[in-house]
Amino acid sequence: MASHPARTGRPVPDDVEAGVPGRPGEGARSASAAAVGAVYGVPTAGDVMHRRPPVADQDISLWDAWGRLRGADCRHLVVVDSRLRPVGVLEERDLALQWPPGPFEAHRLPLRQVVRGRARPQARSSDDMATVARAMLAGRTDAVPVVDDDGRLLGLVTARHCTELVARHTIT
Repeated sequence: MASHPARTGRPVPDDVEAGVPGRPGEGARSASAAAVGAVYGVPTAGDVMHRRPPVADQDISLWDAWGRLRGADCRHLVVVDSRLRPVGVLEERDLALQWPPGPFEAHRLPLRQVVRGRARPQARSSDDMATVARAMLAGRTDAVPVVDDDGRLLGLVTARHCTELVARHTIT
């Protein structure tokens, strides 16, 4: 299981990002979602998502997650299970607030315990950005994983993506 992207720190593989070859579905839906956005001017989660967010397996330690997030060019770490299904999204602040006392406890605390009990809003690549923003507000979070039909991670939409959309929007 060493090749699991969440364990190695490598980004989500292209076949997960675009849909699994040989499986009809998400790859085509992502393309059609982009087409809908282009034709009707309605941006979708698939249009704006970060396609290679930092990921971490739910079984790695809080210590390892801290190191992974500190080395990433992103504020969020998507915690996934062994099938690349998101179980939570963490920020540096979340890790700091959950940091246990003692010099070695952070090495023993798995991420699954850190994300337990948190709201887990998710989006589909075809969801319009208003729907994604409502999910963020309802979940009181600033990042929502985008998943395929099997619930596997495709990308991540953040509040920054929403802000960039508003900033580009011109009122006529």
